[in-house]
Amino acid sequence: MRGKRFVAEHIRSVAVLFTLCCSLFAAGAFAQSSGSWEASGYVSDMASGVMLHPDSAWMWENVVHHRLNLGWQANEHWRVDAGMRNRLIVGDMAKQAGYAESIGADRGWMDLSWNPAHGNGTILNATVDRLLVTFEKGRWNLQLGRQRINWGQTLVWNPNDIFNTYSFFDVDYVERPGCDAFRGTYYHSETASTELAVSPDGSGKVTAAMLHRWNRKNFDYQLAAGVYAQSDLMLGGALSGDWHGLNLRGELSYFRSIENFADADGVVAAAVGIDYVFANSLMLQTEALYNNVGNEAASQGLSGLYAAPLSAKRLSVCKRSIFGQASYPVTPRLTSAASAMYFVEIRSFYAGLSFDCSVIENLDCSFISQYFAGAGRANPGNMQAWLGFIRVKYSF
Repeated sequence: MRGKRFVAEHIRSVAVLFTLCCSLFAAGAFAQSSGSWEASGYVSDMASGVMLHPDSAWMWENVVHHRLNLGWQANEHWRVDAGMRNRLIVGDMAKQAGYAESIGADRGWMDLSWNPAHGNGTILNATVDRLLVTFEKGRWNLQLGRQRINWGQTLVWNPNDIFNTYSFFDVDYVERPGCDAFRGTYYHSETASTELAVSPDGSGKVTAAMLHRWNRKNFDYQLAAGVYAQSDLMLGGALSGDWHGLNLRGELSYFRSIENFADADGVVAAAVGIDYVFANSLMLQTEALYNNVGNEAASQGLSGLYAAPLSAKRLSVCKRSIFGQASYPVTPRLTSAASAMYFVEIRSFYAGLSFDCSVIENLDCSFISQYFAGAGRANPGNMQAWLGFIRVKYSF
């Protein structure tokens, strides 16, 4: 463990130096390197309010979020990418016990998240969530470092996303979390590939799996098999495609304990979704999840839904969950969306509303509302809250 911590600390130092040096050098490099360097990012300010019960007081928070993405294309085969997010969090939530520790926690093999300062309701956090080297030649693509491995096909719950599961309710992290991994991909053709991914987490437990993708008659298929968190064998598959204008998606994963293979019951996570876009750009989407161990997390209520990272084995707080959403571009600059989710066994629901407006080029403003409640008198695990967010974001 001491050796791993030593390596992680040095990698973190190199990552920060790389990011800072590149940010200072990028402008000059653009003018001289014929596109060898790439830089992008954004700065946003998001104010939020949380009320956990109609009789409780509001809790307020403001997050200034800065992101910087840097890439260096050394030559036709080698590329280096780094991404860093910095957040200044001020408000009532920052005063809660354990909140600063949860913000600064890094569950990857490398500890690349830390709080340079916190106290008196203020947290300053810096996280390097992308740091990888890519080698590409012929049909091979090899990547090593912190990266996003997205094996999901459905849009809300992803049973196949065993490396870096994310929460649908996280509204301020569009890049999604990454993992420390080696990934090798071989492209058989333009529509078929096979890849191997190996990723250790912060406790040293390894997730390793192979995935094969192919296309047939307008549908993309995939099969996956491997070891999840060094504790379960995993088999899975997914499909997505167009059927008479309907976009169909489905994912299935099965987990079985290695240590108690003969005695323990397996874990099943399956999601099926349909979405359709009308001629006027109205989009309707629905998705359903079955997860046979979901009820084990029912007592966690709202905290179970917002937990990060989630587990691919446990994607909800009950066995059956249903989701629906409608989105519509009111004007070319204003898009609205309304969504709902029902948690069957615990008789609780979520309702969401959002408006995204492009004020001018590269400047966006968003309003997001999230409401959680129990149906009737049901309120397991304090599944009741109202959350509101207002965000202004400038991209560069």
